[in-house]
Amino acid sequence: MITARALTRRFGAVVALAGVDLDVARGELFALIGPDGAGKTTFFRIVAGLLAPSGGSLRVDKGGTLGMVPQRFSLYEDLSVDENLLLRSRMYAIPDAEAKARAASLLSNVGLSGVGGRTAGTLSGGMKQKLSLVAALLTRPDLLLLDEPTTGVDPVSRREFWLLLSQLHAEGLTILVSTPYMDEAEYATRIGFLDHGRLAAVGTRHEILASYTRPLVEIRTDDRLAVRARLTRLPFVDDVSLFGTRLHARGTDDAGDFFEREIRKGLEGLVPDGDIRRTSPSLEDVFVLRSEDA
Repeated sequence: MITARALTRRFGAVVALAGVDLDVARGELFALIGPDGAGKTTFFRIVAGLLAPSGGSLRVDKGGTLGMVPQRFSLYEDLSVDENLLLRSRMYAIPDAEAKARAASLLSNVGLSGVGGRTAGTLSGGMKQKLSLVAALLTRPDLLLLDEPTTGVDPVSRREFWLLLSQLHAEGLTILVSTPYMDEAEYATRIGFLDHGRLAAVGTRHEILASYTRPLVEIRTDDRLAVRARLTRLPFVDDVSLFGTRLHARGTDDAGDFFEREIRKGLEGLVPDGDIRRTSPSLEDVFVLRSEDA
């Protein structure tokens, strides 16, 4: 449904997208993951036709309308929920009676029944995002774009929103969503890591995790600064990343099965043996490594 080849976008001297090659198939729930400034919003604006590429090509085979939930709430905050949805339906020439019935059904599906008379600006962050989703779905789009829809939303609302997306995907809707949160990749059929305008990796969660071949050791400790300082002085340690009360020590390319043993020896007297273990990589571990290689 979406085909990008060597897609490039420049803003003066700043390169927002640097030769992106990406295919999103019909029926996928594809998550584009990356930090702020990675180029996610630029990619979405080009897909939506709001921005022209500086180079390369992008083809979108919608076969119908396109729905978009932008990063910031874009509906009229001084209008009621019902007024916003009626205005949008009239922009797409949907008859009023049909629009009202469709809006009522969608509002019920996302848990917003009974809020039609409320002014949009008085809704919570999570409710605003659900309303934006309803507005995007009102035209029955063939492709749904969501640009960081859960940024700034509380964890419970984030989970509810992703469950809604999973339901829409199960019903056959093609969804492209961007997010800075690694845990949200769990809901996607495929994911892509975007960093500094470049795709660092694309695939299913299993495929991306399987591509990580470095040895990785997890250390549990309350004295993270001291442990990190000692780890960085050890041979064969390529990187040390913080995960809450845990540290992940990544081995170099030539570190083998001895890596865990060397970590234990290097942390002797500082970390109990039971708090050091070989571990499997997380998506964040893969992203850090791929970003360095890009």
